[in-house]
Amino acid sequence: MDADDPVFVLAWVTVRGQPPMKIGEGGRVLFVKHPTRGWEIPGGHLEPGETPEQALLRELKEETGVEGELVGWNKSYYPKGWVAHVVTDATPLDSWFVDDAKVAEVRWWKQVPPVIEWTKEEFEDLSHWHCNSE
Repeated sequence: MDADDPVFVLAWVTVRGQPPMKIGEGGRVLFVKHPTRGWEIPGGHLEPGETPEQALLRELKEETGVEGELVGWNKSYYPKGWVAHVVTDATPLDSWFVDDAKVAEVRWWKQVPPVIEWTKEEFEDLSHWHCNSE
């Protein structure tokens, strides 16, 4: 891991070809439900020797079962973490389950889901960033 790399990475996942619309205004974003933290976007910490992109795509697959393509990074929103815009072709269901003890459910949301540890403003800010980065 490079000294400039983030400690954690998060994925703002949208459907490939979906127009850049804000969440709450028609955009769909993939969220995972952590058993205690509630709804959040997929992500996690980098493992030794992993690049941020490798960690991002690994965490996305582990937490959602979905594969995606990195479009771009927001490296400034969180002091120690980067948020990636990721697109995917995978839209088989509105919600589903994966074999991951840290994920109770995976779901596409058109609005900010009920939050516990995160804030509605964080997801609205990231939605705004996504729309302005296209």
